[in-house]
Amino acid sequence: MKNKIIPVFVYMFVIGIVVLSVGPAFAQVIIPGQTPAPFINQQGPSSVSGWVQVVLTVIKWFYSIIFIIAVFFILMAAFHFVTSKGDPGKTKTARSELMYAVVGIAVALLSYGIVAFIGNTVNTATNTQGTSF
Repeated sequence: MKNKIIPVFVYMFVIGIVVLSVGPAFAQVIIPGQTPAPFINQQGPSSVSGWVQVVLTVIKWFYSIIFIIAVFFILMAAFHFVTSKGDPGKTKTARSELMYAVVGIAVALLSYGIVAFIGNTVNTATNTQGTSF
């Protein structure tokens, strides 16, 4: 029991030292008489079209991640097809994995189409009316 507890305390001690030693690296030098610089640039979307662009960016990241995951699942399904050796149960599992991957790609393509449609709609509405949202 003691042999298992000692490494845990050693790890906790090392993590504590690391956490406490990193703090001074984030300290900000404040010169008397000067206003300190902000930690974060406080600019952000100031209009509806700005928020729409933020949402569109998030959706673009979402479908990119979906594509990557779908490709991974296609490779995994292909591996299961190859290693099934004709076993009907394993082949059925590999087929369903491949089907889900194709559905994932379809959802990603659909989200890309929706993003393009919304982006074009917002840009068209902004350009034709001459005012931004």
